Amino acid sequence: PPPAANLRRMQVTVYQIPHSPYCLPVVRLLDALGVSFEIINVSNADRGVLIRLTGGAYYQVPVLAVSGSAPGGSPKLVYEGSDSSGDGLDVARFIDSTWARGRLFPAPLEGLQALVIPHIENELEGFTFKLADAKGIPQIADLVERTMVIRHKERRFGKGCIDRWREQSPEIAEQLCAALIPYEQMLSVQPYLLAPVPVYADFALYGVLANLTFSNWNPFPERLPRLAGWFDRIRQYCFA
Repeated sequence: PPPAANLRRMQVTVYQIPHSPYCLPVVRLLDALGVSFEIINVSNADRGVLIRLTGGAYYQVPVLAVSGSAPGGSPKLVYEGSDSSGDGLDVARFIDSTWARGRLFPAPLEGLQALVIPHIENELEGFTFKLADAKGIPQIADLVERTMVIRHKERRFGKGCIDRWREQSPEIAEQLCAALIPYEQMLSVQPYLLAPVPVYADFALYGVLANLTFSNWNPFPERLPRLAGWFDRIRQYCFA
C-alpha cells in the first residue's frame, strides 16, 4: 500500500448508481475501511459524465477517481478493465491493495473466491436484479429516464420484461431463496462466508442483497436467519 502520508492526501470520488449491486459493495468497503470519499450519482439514462471522465473508455459504474497521492498528478481512474486484473474485480482489488492490506483477497482463499464470487455476481444477481428492477424502475420519477431504462432492459430481455418480472416475482423469489441455501449453510460454522473475518465474497453478496432490498423494494429472503444476521454484521462492519 502507499505510505501513510500519501493515503492521508488522497481524495477519493465514487461515481455510482446508488442501488447498483456493484457499487454498493464498493461504498460499504470504503466506509468500513475508514476512507473519506465523495459520491457522484450517475443517471441510469445518461452516462455522459463517465464517458467524458474516461475519455470514452468506459460508461459503467462504479468508477473511482483517486487524486492527491502525488503533487500535481492527474487523478487515477479505477474501473473494471482499467488495471487488467482479468477477473472483473479491478476496483475491489485496488481497494484491497491500497487500503485493506490484502485482507479482502488473502492468498489461501483465492481459489474459493474465484468460485464463489462469480456465482454471486452472475447466478444470484440474475435473480436479484429482476426483483429489484420490477419494483424500482416504475418508481423512477423522471419520464425520460424511466423510459430510457425500460428500453435498455427491453433491448436485452424482450418487450414487457419489467411487467413480466413483476408478475413472476413470487417464483423468482423462491428460486433466489433456494440458490442462497448454500450460503446459509456456510454460516453455520463461522460468522462470515469463508473465514472468521469478512473477505470480498462477503461484500459481493452484500451488494446483491442490498440491491434487492434497496429502499424497501423487496423484503429480505425468508427462511434464512443466519444470512439475515450476517447481513446486519456486514452492514455495520468496520476494519480495525
